[in-house]
Amino acid sequence: MKTRLMKYFGIAVVLTTMISLTSCEVSIGSWYDDDDYSEMYYRTTRELCSRTWQETWVQDGEYYTQRLDFYENRTGTDIIRVEHRNGYVTEDRYRFEWRWDNSSQTCIRMVYSPSDVSYFENVWLGSNFLKGVLDDVNVNFTGIR
Repeated sequence: MKTRLMKYFGIAVVLTTMISLTSCEVSIGSWYDDDDYSEMYYRTTRELCSRTWQETWVQDGEYYTQRLDFYENRTGTDIIRVEHRNGYVTEDRYRFEWRWDNSSQTCIRMVYSPSDVSYFENVWLGSNFLKGVLDDVNVNFTGIR
């Protein structure tokens, strides 16, 4: 009888601990971008949202242009334009929601859909450039207005 009671008590302790950890995790995760009111936070966000960021590259003889727009309401647009070798041009437009994913504002979490999340890591924002690693690819965007 005592062994059975201890077993159920142990299970209750484990379940309570798991529930507590889950709620802590949520509050820690939301801490990073819950409208921090510091001047640095707003200065960095304003700079990120102040222009369209563009990068171009050539791959397999086709010309690619990617444009990112971040808006202060935490939404954004990602446009990828491809000029194919046969002269045909395609352009895909994606909408996303974004948040700073760390307190030092060097990682942006971009949610396109619940199953499609991108991470822009090692973000370096300068006078007219936005550099970093977007989904494991080094990128170097230039600001355009």
